[in-house]
Amino acid sequence: MMTKFLCLSALLISFSIKAQIQITTVNQSTEELKIKSDLEFLHKEYDLTPWIYTTKIQVNQDEKVPRSHPVLTMSTQKEYLDSRVKLLSTYLHEQFHWHVIINGIPGVDEFRARIKDEFPIIKVGFPYGSNDEGNTLSHIIVCYLEYIALSELIGQEKAQKNLSDNSYYTWVYETILEPGNRQKLDRLLEEFGLDFRAVKGE
Repeated sequence: MMTKFLCLSALLISFSIKAQIQITTVNQSTEELKIKSDLEFLHKEYDLTPWIYTTKIQVNQDEKVPRSHPVLTMSTQKEYLDSRVKLLSTYLHEQFHWHVIINGIPGVDEFRARIKDEFPIIKVGFPYGSNDEGNTLSHIIVCYLEYIALSELIGQEKAQKNLSDNSYYTWVYETILEPGNRQKLDRLLEEFGLDFRAVKGE
């Protein structure tokens, strides 16, 4: 009886979040409407509920790249228009920026210092990482969460190929895809309270 109740509760929560997702377009252009349509398709194709941390999404062709704040904004670059997998991956990436801010245990300085303990030598600047050390360190965690979620949705091999093909954050993705780093990364997620796998397993 309890199992049925929990399953029903999870189903209702999933429907509730899907109903709350608001995807708007800034210019109502063909490209923006295509991205909006594909995001809506992805929400129907996959249960993205465990990884939705903000429900207000906008699509803006004037943005050079996607961003997470203050409103999660997807851009309309060709790679996203051509590939729903790329779109899905980046959408999850931006959601995980919200996850880190909302659910992360330490403050930002402690968060980054702890990551640097494990990864003292990093590469910054395009195409290796972000423009500065702090944001590059933060992206190690965000990109690892992106990889875990994408692996659950499309399989580990496809997720690895998708991320390794990216022309940006190349050092970051190489780092999080290196099997030898997996234990350190898992430990950091647990310390920071960001491992959604533990929550899903309860």
